[in-house]
Amino acid sequence: MGESSSPAGEVVWGEVVQGSVGRSLPLSTTVRQPVGVVAVNGLSGVVTSTSPGRVDSGGVVYTVGRTPVRVVQAGEPFWRELSRGVRGEDVVALQELLIAGGHLDGEADGDFGQATEDAVEAWQEEQGLPESGVVGLGELVAVPELPATVTVGEAIRVGAQVSGGEDAVLAPTGERDFVLVVTAEQARLIPAEATVEMSFQDQQWTGVIAGSSVDESGSTVFELTAPGGGPVCGEDCGALPGDEQVTVRSEVVVVPRVEGLSVPAAAVRTRADGSAFVVTEDGQVEVVVAGSGQGIAVVEGAGLEEGLRVLVAGDPAQVPRDGGDETGGG
Repeated sequence: MGESSSPAGEVVWGEVVQGSVGRSLPLSTTVRQPVGVVAVNGLSGVVTSTSPGRVDSGGVVYTVGRTPVRVVQAGEPFWRELSRGVRGEDVVALQELLIAGGHLDGEADGDFGQATEDAVEAWQEEQGLPESGVVGLGELVAVPELPATVTVGEAIRVGAQVSGGEDAVLAPTGERDFVLVVTAEQARLIPAEATVEMSFQDQQWTGVIAGSSVDESGSTVFELTAPGGGPVCGEDCGALPGDEQVTVRSEVVVVPRVEGLSVPAAAVRTRADGSAFVVTEDGQVEVVVAGSGQGIAVVEGAGLEEGLRVLVAGDPAQVPRDGGDETGGG
């Protein structure tokens, strides 16, 4: 801070410089994405293969006999056979899959017409399946968001006989819970009003503490939300991978960062009325403390500039002043 010391009893000067104060803790935030059953099995026969893991739209998760079961991004479950003349949001999801695969031109209009039937037949031919032009119930599974990491139910195992109704596919439900898990010692350093700055790839998010609890290991679990409530990731949750648990790099802002003209904290003096000032070689300068920490104070005041000397220690009576009844260092 540019202090210079003098023999005991004499004044000590500091210097006004550009600086900053603030304090943050580098900790990791965990994003928990609850997993639930998103589809039951709609086929009957023997399970011949399973392919759990990270999948995109159209990916096969298991096969019954020769019939593959594929995941499709959709907000509602597939509940009926899809064939010529059917209309609805489930047809839209099928058409989007066919368009992505290059089998259907145009837009997904939710109307299963001749073009859609032809596209389904071409898609079935590509898979080596009978070209029926019909998508049977159970051949498609709706997952809220893709790509995602999915698993299959306990009953869906190679060699198992299934008849329909078994829990088939488990996937993230689309919910996101942001939590900060810290030790009891770390928890004592984090005030209730602390914010958490997070970064994931090119996304930047800010979270606030909405609640806390203690888990079975004695760790403190802080629940985080966006400043206005809701998930921290807001409308950008799709940037997160579909894993059940994701770690996000974060900084817990314990003391907000403030930048500006800085002086040694000991140079800031207070009067009985609570007003603050610093003593310069030309007298007192009124200041407002914008932030302080680690022996530094960021101050604002008319006449302050870089390089100006301020009194840190010693008898203010030895310095010319413009008056004022100070009570000591602050």
